[in-house]
Amino acid sequence: MFAHVDINNCYVSCETLFNPALRGRVVVVLSNNDGCVIARSNEAKAAGIRMGDAEFIVRKRLKELNAVIFSSNYAFYADMSARMMNNLARYTYLLMVYSIDEAFLAMGNLPVDLEAHVAMISRNVMRDTGLSITVGVGPTMALAKLANKAAKKLKRNYLVLDTTAKVNEVVKDFLIEDVWGIGKQYYEMLREMGVTTAEDFRQLKPDLVRQRMTVQGWRLQQELWGKPCNVIKDVADRSKGIESSQSFNSYQTDLEQLEEAAAMHAATIAFKLRQQNSMALLLTVYLRTNKHNISHDQHYPVITVKVPFASNSTQNLTRICVQALRAIYQPGYNYLKTGVRATGIIPAGEVQYNLFSNYDNSRRQALSHLMDEINARYGRGALRVAAEGYKKSWKMKQEFLSKRYTTDWRDIVVAR
Repeated sequence: MFAHVDINNCYVSCETLFNPALRGRVVVVLSNNDGCVIARSNEAKAAGIRMGDAEFIVRKRLKELNAVIFSSNYAFYADMSARMMNNLARYTYLLMVYSIDEAFLAMGNLPVDLEAHVAMISRNVMRDTGLSITVGVGPTMALAKLANKAAKKLKRNYLVLDTTAKVNEVVKDFLIEDVWGIGKQYYEMLREMGVTTAEDFRQLKPDLVRQRMTVQGWRLQQELWGKPCNVIKDVADRSKGIESSQSFNSYQTDLEQLEEAAAMHAATIAFKLRQQNSMALLLTVYLRTNKHNISHDQHYPVITVKVPFASNSTQNLTRICVQALRAIYQPGYNYLKTGVRATGIIPAGEVQYNLFSNYDNSRRQALSHLMDEINARYGRGALRVAAEGYKKSWKMKQEFLSKRYTTDWRDIVVAR
């Protein structure tokens, strides 16, 4: 048995937790540069505010609703997510963090009553973190995810599908577009085939599913029949790499400003690598102009650089990324975005050194870990490499940023 847990209206829930006056009000959280709606309170959903709505389009409507608007406060949300994940780990022997607000838990072989155990998880997470969650349990990861969505539709905190009868009852009317792994392209194809529910999909011939939807579609169909094809991993999936990127608040043409942004992304990736005790062998640096502005010349340069020795040192990765950015930068273009992606990720203990090189990374490693300790104590970014700059005029637009209640001492809640 597997459990799928997610935070209800994650970003809005985090904001409401430290500002209870927001309860019952229309609340939305905006994406990078305050571009579009990425999180909504239930009241905002009821008022017709849709996910992905551009801020300038719904601005008037939000004003009419007396809505409260927030810019994305990612450091705050990530900290609250970590608190929930640490809490969930108490109730399983294997947990996989799937996204900032989602996790899968292994529930098999637990000598407990599943219904009571799941009810306790829901109750205790709310008690210990203040975050409302929904829990779905099923014999496969796909059915656990389906149970979670079904619970939300039924306005329940949890749903356990522990018998074939319960699975069949939920699957028969579950819309195919809401099934985990069914994207827009597959949805359009299945609709043309007359498939509208998860039960319709289960009834398709497996060979046809494999032919039209590859092995991933076949695995999904098997999982909907209760046959596990996916497993929970207790380590990060290193095959996908780690990426850090963001759009600027205005067009950037100055090389120095772009270097600062690339250095910041390199430092972020180095920190994430150290968190999972990994190192990277390859770094990809890219620049983007605005593809939607056809009046500007377009330029999408990208370069991949091999790291001489696998590293997670902030100093090493920053230096490499800044040099790579200089190699692809061309003056005269209005750049809107830059990013860094690390691939070829290996465990820190598996670095292959060169027999003919006297490579000693211990000093840089010690310095990076010291930076982590200082930033953990005084707030992220308190200590950083000079290449990241100081004023950062290129930083993304965040006009509605809330306080950093759990990540900055200056914003900690004070009881009077």
